[in-house]
Amino acid sequence: MICFFNTAKTWGGGEKWHFEIASALSDEGIPVILAAHKNSFLLHKATNKKLNTYSFTISNLSFLNPFRIYQLRRFFIKKEIKTVVLNLPSDMKSAGIAARLAGVNRIIYRRGSAIPIRNTLLNRFLFAKIITEVLANSYETKRTVLSNNKNIIDPEKITVIYNGVKINELTHNNNRKSSSGSVVIGNLGRLEKQKAQHELIHLAKKLRNAGYQFKMLIGGDGSQKQVLLNKIQDERLQDHVVLTGYVDDIVDFMGQIDIFILPSLWEGFGYVLAEAMMHEKPVVAFNCSSNPELIVDGETGFLADANNAEDLFYKTVRLIEDQELRIKMGKAGRLKVAQDFNFKTNFQKIKNFLIC
Repeated sequence: MICFFNTAKTWGGGEKWHFEIASALSDEGIPVILAAHKNSFLLHKATNKKLNTYSFTISNLSFLNPFRIYQLRRFFIKKEIKTVVLNLPSDMKSAGIAARLAGVNRIIYRRGSAIPIRNTLLNRFLFAKIITEVLANSYETKRTVLSNNKNIIDPEKITVIYNGVKINELTHNNNRKSSSGSVVIGNLGRLEKQKAQHELIHLAKKLRNAGYQFKMLIGGDGSQKQVLLNKIQDERLQDHVVLTGYVDDIVDFMGQIDIFILPSLWEGFGYVLAEAMMHEKPVVAFNCSSNPELIVDGETGFLADANNAEDLFYKTVRLIEDQELRIKMGKAGRLKVAQDFNFKTNFQKIKNFLIC
């Protein structure tokens, strides 16, 4: 029995990965359990999918609660869990320790954030005595696992498998018919500081002041929503920038845009970049974190100099002014995703990794 353990309340790339992989394994008749937060969208989707689900509430200090560790240990023993895939650092601490006490064979930390792991005594203990393997979603994520302490875990125990996009579910001919001289710029993601959507507001201001005709759609929800709304109002960009809220139909969203921009400060793996590329949208992102692993600069999109608003503006303008370049890069992006980020191919790699 494989247990996917993810108690995040919000929905993001990690939750999407846990849901899709657990669902795909279940569809093949492989017994899985998905443990999630009781109020999470992940649990809601897994329940609707009729996956075998359990709910837990884990805090960052739950590992200090003997009752919670005992409860988790009983769960792992009762369900005869042989492999557990952990998501959050808090999951790693509480469920990881409980899984070790329950005699779970493989305790895998699925790392999806390309930010360095702190070199603390607790983390050194967890990676030395609790975690058996790390599954990373990019080589940049693997690098950051080891960046503060190259000996925190044997690099051979870190496996990199990219996330995958379900190609057969996406529209093949998806070139939007733009009105003359007008383009639609899109962005999707949680409205959080890491995603840096404030850069998009700054970009929109520069585009408007330069006289470009455009619309900008920012999809998603989060703690920065009101901050962004205030910026839009302060800069009088209401006619140009729209916060659409949570986007459930990505195919429809991608069909409305011409260019996709991701200004994130870091990404373990930019799911939305791959999805935009699959929809034949040219992409622009900062040259940082894992973005160069997805974007072939000058072929499938542009990598702007890290945190350089002027270069982000320049690269965006190049695409606004050249429809043929947008189409060319869009087609190259779709080919890139089909070759490197195909869900069927990458799921098979994950399946082989988990069942070995």
